[in-house]
Amino acid sequence: MHAPASVSSHQREAAWRHARRSDEEAGACAAEVQLRGRPEAVAGAIRSAEPASRGRMIGQLQAQLGNRTVARLLAPAAGPAVQRWAVTLPAGTADCNVVATWMSAHSPYGALSGWALTQPTFGWSGDFVYTGSGKSLTVSLANPGVTLSTIVDMPSWTPTDPGMSRAWQAMWADLRRHETRHEDLATTWKDTLLGRLTALSLPIAKQADGPGAVAKAWAGWLAEHQADQRSLDPFTAVLDCSAGPDESAEADSGPSDTRTASAGDPGDQDDAA
Repeated sequence: MHAPASVSSHQREAAWRHARRSDEEAGACAAEVQLRGRPEAVAGAIRSAEPASRGRMIGQLQAQLGNRTVARLLAPAAGPAVQRWAVTLPAGTADCNVVATWMSAHSPYGALSGWALTQPTFGWSGDFVYTGSGKSLTVSLANPGVTLSTIVDMPSWTPTDPGMSRAWQAMWADLRRHETRHEDLATTWKDTLLGRLTALSLPIAKQADGPGAVAKAWAGWLAEHQADQRSLDPFTAVLDCSAGPDESAEADSGPSDTRTASAGDPGDQDDAA
């Protein structure tokens, strides 16, 4: 289901996380993408690709250049990169139902997870080590390493109506906290993946089977990570215009007939994240 490197994510990762499984499986039969150009351009193309394609592209590049080179090429900057997708409603819009309906219709992640998306991508490196012979032949890894790159995409808007501004800020903060849960889970999984690579020892019939055996184990672990990400969803971020000007920000925590809910994190897509 996943290539030897992966993506995971959240909200949209969560959703990213959840809704692309059939696409990833179908990708196994798709033609390989030709990766050409300057290293930084290739890395940028991989990071911007959808999760299902990203895993295949990373796997192809690993086969061409080796795991260690690819890990260096895709090494992440410190901390998650937070992107913004623009909400283009008039700034004076004051009706929460109007905003929520627009968001659900125009979110780039509507089909995946809702209004935001966390996309973790994992990569691995290491040197194949073969021990034994015949029926006792095994493959393991020396100097294993795991990289994690996370992109979080959140909606961006600056409403001018005071009530809408309060409602938007409360919703956005709630949504961002949920995305952070996906990020934290990916970070925990990075340590888990490194531990598993370090302890890896797989029986194989011949040395030529080694890379494939490791890739299969890696793909299975990424599927576990993806399942864990999906367990955090669905999540609903609430845009609530019912609070009056003197009410506290905590007013958005309770249900109200006037508030509109949006699924913020239905699932998570994963390649290797």
